[in-house]
Amino acid sequence: MIKHVVAWEFSAANKADNLKRMKKLLEELPALISEIKDYEVGLNIKVSELAMDMVLISSFTDEAALQRYADHPEHQRVVQELHQVSRKAVIVDYQI
Repeated sequence: MIKHVVAWEFSAANKADNLKRMKKLLEELPALISEIKDYEVGLNIKVSELAMDMVLISSFTDEAALQRYADHPEHQRVVQELHQVSRKAVIVDYQI
């Protein structure tokens, strides 16, 4: 099993609206991409200069499934939108 964790820092412009919209778009992906086993999207609730704004924690059976998810057109569509509204992203993929 592979865990895929992504955290984003969003740009200040329209931040609250963009967070809601991107959370909704991400949460639609499990119904569209069969490789996703577990999927959770959360918005940060703590004010800290170290905090990111949104996190995705997802699970895949193996690295090949994670790659199919990454390449999937619906995932790519959401990624393109995320690039428009985020300033920074960090990713950790690990095996459990």
